[in-house]
Amino acid sequence: MNKLLLLILVTLLCIHFGEGQVKRCIKCDFTLGDIPCIQSTVTCNTGEVCATIKGKAGSAHLITKRNCVERSRCGVNDTTSWVGVTYTTSTVCCEEDFCNSGVGVIRFSLLAGLTALLCFFLTKIL
Repeated sequence: MNKLLLLILVTLLCIHFGEGQVKRCIKCDFTLGDIPCIQSTVTCNTGEVCATIKGKAGSAHLITKRNCVERSRCGVNDTTSWVGVTYTTSTVCCEEDFCNSGVGVIRFSLLAGLTALLCFFLTKIL
């Protein structure tokens, strides 16, 4: 019974402290088509989320950019011209750390991993 109560307490603490954390996203200034770009990690400001911005000219996928954006930019489509080419950009946002990496993998936060490790050791002690 003590183990169960301890596990519930740690879980609730993680949920509480996990709220309000800053988001970390992948930053890629831009890449042409689906060519991989040099990526870095960026920490978003308050009110920002991770995003992938894709640009198309007609049906051709031209560019991809990844970064933090203001939440108000999510789902917005824009039309822009560059070097005589008119293209449409669409912004797709997400809320988890590094969710704009383009890789569909489940990621666990460091806090969740440390909590699981703590619970393991505490259940061995109790």
